[in-house]
Amino acid sequence: MKYFITALFVLLVVVSQCSSYRCGYYSCLPGHTCTNIDGQFKCQYNKDELIISQVVTNSWSDPTNGPSVQVKVDVNNYTHRTIKNIIIASDVKLNNGQIWGAKLNGFLIDFPDYVSIAPGKNHTFGYINYGVSAAHLWVQHVNYNNV
Repeated sequence: MKYFITALFVLLVVVSQCSSYRCGYYSCLPGHTCTNIDGQFKCQYNKDELIISQVVTNSWSDPTNGPSVQVKVDVNNYTHRTIKNIIIASDVKLNNGQIWGAKLNGFLIDFPDYVSIAPGKNHTFGYINYGVSAAHLWVQHVNYNNV
């Protein structure tokens, strides 16, 4: 019985780690953004300070993959701080060879180290998605620099 309870506890810990992601010492739930402002981590419900806009710029169909779309993505910074590091989550796994202006890590998208988004500015990247629509993207983690 003792081994069963220990195994159940370990399973509970693993499931809780898979359903959320790390934010400093905390875990944020899906739909929340991990913010790091001067080393202080916070889980915040997604706000309109950082807007992701997507436009399908091309579409086609081929016999092997079926329908596909080319998508242009703008990440707009409406805060008063410069964004140095942002991680965007996707509801589908995008193809690593079919993204530009960003890097893929599984279902996560991050920007090259040289990218920072000043207040009122944006960063543009693009990708190809299988299907007839753009992927669902949301901000999962962001680091701000004070200006």
